[in-house]
Amino acid sequence: MDNNLYDVIVIGAGNAGLSAAATTARHGLRTLVIERNLLPGGCATSFRRGRFEFETSLHELANVGPEDNPGTVRKFFEEYGIDIDWCIEKTAFRAIVDGEDGYDVTMPVGVDAFCDEMERQVPGSYDSVRAVFDLAKKADAALAYLSQGKPDPQVLMTEHVDFLRMASHSVNEGLDALGMPKKAQHILSTYWSYLGSPTDQLDFLLYTIMVERYIGLGPAMPHMRSNELALALESSIRRNGGEIWYNTEVSQILVRDGKAYGVRIGNKEIYAKKIISNCHPGTAYKKLLSKDHIPEKAVKLANARTNGMQFFTMYIGLCRSAKELGINDYSVFLLGSPDTREQYNSCENINDSLMIVNCLNNVLPDASPEGTSTLFFTTLLIKDLLEGVSPEEYKKVKNNIADTLIRRYEEKLGVSIRPYIEEIAISTPATFARYLNTPGGTPYGYELTLWDSMMARTLNGKNEQLIGNLWLVGAHGERGDGYNSTYANGRCCGLKAVREIHLEKECE
Repeated sequence: MDNNLYDVIVIGAGNAGLSAAATTARHGLRTLVIERNLLPGGCATSFRRGRFEFETSLHELANVGPEDNPGTVRKFFEEYGIDIDWCIEKTAFRAIVDGEDGYDVTMPVGVDAFCDEMERQVPGSYDSVRAVFDLAKKADAALAYLSQGKPDPQVLMTEHVDFLRMASHSVNEGLDALGMPKKAQHILSTYWSYLGSPTDQLDFLLYTIMVERYIGLGPAMPHMRSNELALALESSIRRNGGEIWYNTEVSQILVRDGKAYGVRIGNKEIYAKKIISNCHPGTAYKKLLSKDHIPEKAVKLANARTNGMQFFTMYIGLCRSAKELGINDYSVFLLGSPDTREQYNSCENINDSLMIVNCLNNVLPDASPEGTSTLFFTTLLIKDLLEGVSPEEYKKVKNNIADTLIRRYEEKLGVSIRPYIEEIAISTPATFARYLNTPGGTPYGYELTLWDSMMARTLNGKNEQLIGNLWLVGAHGERGDGYNSTYANGRCCGLKAVREIHLEKECE
């Protein structure tokens, strides 16, 4: 066997790359994963400071579900022979919103409980909220039909008409059509930041499906954090004969006659029948592909799209337990306005920006040493607040932003954490850019819009594979950002590679 010839080469061991490689290896293809970092997972990892181990990026996973009612994420890992120690949360979220129309609500998991609590918070909202979950079930049925391949347009127009309507309208338009009171709309829209697009430009179909999967099955966390997921997929790849090369960077994707046929690592060329790149398209086009091999359409698509939001994150280890500090919630959204467009616009100013704070100990009590706790602050940005800051001022500005976020949290929650901070680590867009190799460090790929929604990307998927034998997978894919979305995106591309290689072998 030629040691330089593989069936599939996967560039990057992020969630989508690991999922794709686990799929191709499981189906017997000779698979090689090449990762420039020392560990798998990309954002799906953890790190230590002192006696604390911090989760890097995962807030919570949708579509896991309990053993007796598994969602597709639980089924995905079980299919690959992976046993994850899942913990299902009992509360969906707490949202604290400023302003004259502000509110402080804690919403439960479970469709019945959620609808009941929404009716208590917003009398007269029950039927319209329940309708959202009913529509999500219809959407799932339509997606199941589409997944069978070669759908009949007549069937779609007669049996799945609600599905088609949902795909062509924004979240705001859909909720207005259901007659949902504005306050209920605002509460239901709390999760928009998980997709990185406000609800006036986010399609009703995708958001409804996401909400149903969080609320219906309950958000979940792996007991050993997201690192457990990445290492489990790595183990699956190796168990099925796949190879993984860490600390190795691809310098070029090799293309001939419009088709990819391998990669270059330094002065060495490695060949494969199919290439799957877990890179942002902007990174692939600028760094991995020769200009002569980039189709004009690819450039136009990239220029038409907007890169997703950036993050400023903070990880705090406290020398007191959550109970001692009066921190009772796992996931808290701090919002300056009930309106998602105003929330989005506020992400230009750190004093008003949307902020999510998680206390992992309220889901996993042993997430830190006994008598301690951790907080994970996530602030979304639509511009890098440290852009243009000199290296000499970088640390000072970064610490000033952290101080502002801590003060906001203490004021809104009515708690004191500053005296008990034992460890603190701060990640800026520059930090994410260094590890993720994405434009501006965005973990979100391209921003979702109505013209560039999940359905549009799905239906146009074949037209976006512009270089033969090459797929670009990741948060910029069909379903946008999110662990479960990138797992699905990677698995789908892996199966496409399997089918194409099998067909090619049959034709030989």
